Amino acid sequence: MFNPLQAIRYLATTATGLLSTTQAMQAYQLLRLGSVILTSILLARSGLRMAEIGAYEALLYIGSTAAFFWANGLLQAIPPVYARLQEAERSVFLFNTFVLFSAIALGIVSVLWLAKAGVVPALTGLAQIPGLGWYCLYLFFHLATLPVEYVYLLGEKPVGLTVWGVASFGLYILALALPVYAGFGLEGGLMALAGLGALRCIWAVWLAVLSGVRQWRPGLIRQYLHFSTPLILNLLVGNLVLLFDSWLVGWYYRDEAIFAVFRYGSREFPLVTALATALGTAMVARIAADPAAGMAELKARTLRLFHLVFPASAVLMFVSRPLFPWLFNPAFSASAPLFNIYLLLTCSRVLLPNAIVLANSRPRAILAIGLLELAVKVVLGFCFVYGWGLPGLAWSAVVAFMLEKIGLIWFLEKRLGVRTADWLDRSWFARYVFALVVAFVLSGYVW
Repeated sequence: MFNPLQAIRYLATTATGLLSTTQAMQAYQLLRLGSVILTSILLARSGLRMAEIGAYEALLYIGSTAAFFWANGLLQAIPPVYARLQEAERSVFLFNTFVLFSAIALGIVSVLWLAKAGVVPALTGLAQIPGLGWYCLYLFFHLATLPVEYVYLLGEKPVGLTVWGVASFGLYILALALPVYAGFGLEGGLMALAGLGALRCIWAVWLAVLSGVRQWRPGLIRQYLHFSTPLILNLLVGNLVLLFDSWLVGWYYRDEAIFAVFRYGSREFPLVTALATALGTAMVARIAADPAAGMAELKARTLRLFHLVFPASAVLMFVSRPLFPWLFNPAFSASAPLFNIYLLLTCSRVLLPNAIVLANSRPRAILAIGLLELAVKVVLGFCFVYGWGLPGLAWSAVVAFMLEKIGLIWFLEKRLGVRTADWLDRSWFARYVFALVVAFVLSGYVW
């Protein structure tokens, strides 16, 4: 007799055998970034005024600012800390991680809401943003549930990770777009996002109770925070490089429409960011366990990444100018030249020396190089925006990110004795960089 439960278990087991956790993490990152791009397209074609779209982008910017200095650092520290714990402590650690994220999220969102009269103008240059309260509620739920993806990753549950990504980001698109298209405006979409956040929180609570031992362990949290601190500081620096541009545009131009044009154009190619980020995350533990085999695997996987993302980036350079007004609306035509410059970030994004540095437990080196990157970015940002406007800001990002990767490669070569040839196919990388630069130059002549 047909048993639905057995059938589901069989399909899940089969899918687990076909889908690795690395592939699931890459799919998750693609879903995350793809949802951001798709919602931007839907909002641009929804009939909302540019000021309203600019308000939504300002909310996203505030959310990024509220999370960037701690969330990613704590998340990156979960796999190495988890790997060093005894089996009996791992479940306790996961439960404590959820509690810590929830507490920090509550504190940050409370400060954001109570001090909104000063925070919003300071971050965006705008006096106020409609729907901020609903967005703060969504932001709390979102930040509190961030560890879910790592619970699935560490538990070697690629199907669960993929389902979580499809449910979270698929519903994100629907929750934001449907109320807007139904005539409830941007605030209606933000209310739906808050409801979605509550559902995600219920899922996370169930997973925390199921996967973790409900026991508060301050000593374990202190160990976790001690390891995380250099990563948090490094990501504070690294994300300031990105957030600085949006702040400078808001402060310099003080115009929602220009802010929207910049935000739409300054998006990186999501395929590159998603695949490279997921690959680097998945490789840290493998390189730490077996450096030679891990770096050989990293070299092979990054080469496959080159073959995919460099040609795709080159093609986008030639089609972005007609694509932007068609995909969004004619008001975003000015975003396309900015996007082409940001496509050059592919050259630095596909380099993953930070995974090797982190696998060697040297996060302070990443922080030191990140501080240098930030200093260069701030100086170039102010200089370039006065000289070349929005394109100047884009060029300053390209220079700063490449400088970071060069610094990390230098550290690996000179301080750790790790040869670049052990983890990077330099010949293929040089050819693809040259080809992408040529494509950038030619695309300017075509259009």
